Amino acid sequence: MTPAIEVRDLRRIFNVRQGLFAPPRQVRAVDGVSFAVPPGSVLGVVGESGCGKSTLARMILGLLPPTSGEVLVDGQRLSSMDRKARARLIQPVFQDPFSSLNPRRRVQDIVAMPLVAQGNIDRATVARRVAEALERVGLSAEQGGRFPSQLSGGQRQRVAIARALVLRPRIVICDEPTSALDVSVQAQILNLLDELRRDLGLTYLFISHNLAVVEHVASEVAVMYLGRIVERQESEALFHNPRHPYTQALLASVLTPEPGLGVPDVGLGDIMPDPANVPPGCRFHPRCPRVFAPCATQEPRPTTSAAGLVECHLEG
Repeated sequence: MTPAIEVRDLRRIFNVRQGLFAPPRQVRAVDGVSFAVPPGSVLGVVGESGCGKSTLARMILGLLPPTSGEVLVDGQRLSSMDRKARARLIQPVFQDPFSSLNPRRRVQDIVAMPLVAQGNIDRATVARRVAEALERVGLSAEQGGRFPSQLSGGQRQRVAIARALVLRPRIVICDEPTSALDVSVQAQILNLLDELRRDLGLTYLFISHNLAVVEHVASEVAVMYLGRIVERQESEALFHNPRHPYTQALLASVLTPEPGLGVPDVGLGDIMPDPANVPPGCRFHPRCPRVFAPCATQEPRPTTSAAGLVECHLEG
């Protein structure tokens, strides 16, 4: 079966200037990432801010060219597609539904924009497909005539989802789609996304900081650290038996509602990861509570087994 998304040794390096006379520093935002996502499944991508999640999403969307490596969407090289063909296959849903919607356009015009941009669809078809998209996400025709400022946060995110679906894509990239919403509204949007995936046969790449959300929606989870995927497993296996020390620390850091427990201490210390200064050896070793001699000098090789992938000397 052809993967819906296939990423092969993808890398993106940014040159960041430090001053007028200082040489630029290289930031390896994504550094040798490979994976495949089967059709109809959900790959959750988790990790701290700055680990490369959003850069990865932008390259898969074609918004940012990779330094090296390639992305295949539905078996086709992304670099060989024109923008219109790419838009018909893959669409985004962004984090903030207010900033991603034009405040001066009515909802129905915002949802119609991808169809209008294709340039070969008549007005009657555009109007019909916009009405279908709004109905599918639970919005009325009356709400289609409003401006984004006249809608709630959850309704605005439904508009963003309708806009993503109006071209009937195969793949949707969800970059923190619920983090700007109230908890009660988050559940509604997650249930809507799951229903749409089942009904339309969609494939999701789901990026989130919220591990509880990822556990709920993802069939497989990839954990990123400083531009690398350090662990990838099926969702249930990863949350019940994490293998990489960083994954274990992420899961241990989740706050609980029990009073008196306070903020959990996961043993990572005060050293924050710096993508412009990647340490030698295992890039997690300065913070790892289980570090030993090879970690500081030898880069671990990814180990693949029936359980998934892990990049750690402890698993070698």
